[in-house]
Amino acid sequence: MKKIKFVIIILLFGIIIKSSAQTAADTTAIKETVMNYIEGFYTADAARMEKALHYDLAKRYVTPERNGRNQVQHMSAMLLYQITKMQKDNTEEHGKLECDILISEIFGNVSIVRAETNFFDFVDFIQLGKINGEWKIVNVIWERKPQEN
Repeated sequence: MKKIKFVIIILLFGIIIKSSAQTAADTTAIKETVMNYIEGFYTADAARMEKALHYDLAKRYVTPERNGRNQVQHMSAMLLYQITKMQKDNTEEHGKLECDILISEIFGNVSIVRAETNFFDFVDFIQLGKINGEWKIVNVIWERKPQEN
């Protein structure tokens, strides 16, 4: 009988931990953070970009070289913020941005997200951390979409 109670307690404890790992509020905040990042760049809104990014962000791209080897290009939060400030707002020329955000995982204070738009020719794979109660983008690795023939 003690074993059964112990197993039930462990199972309930596991359910409580699992359910606390993802809340509706976290899901909403993660999507909002990702949209601040994507729409901030699309509309040249550096304040939204800054709100989304952790200051120690690393954005990377594995780029194929002509010699058949690959290299990793790196962009910091500061560089991404500065590029955003120099962008133009694409809303008037290209209309509303459509964005598909897929949250792959939320576990405690970390999340993994895939984001794709109808405008940019790449897909972002985003890692976020919940830092002092706010979701921030810590890492991004991106890949170009295949060219349509």
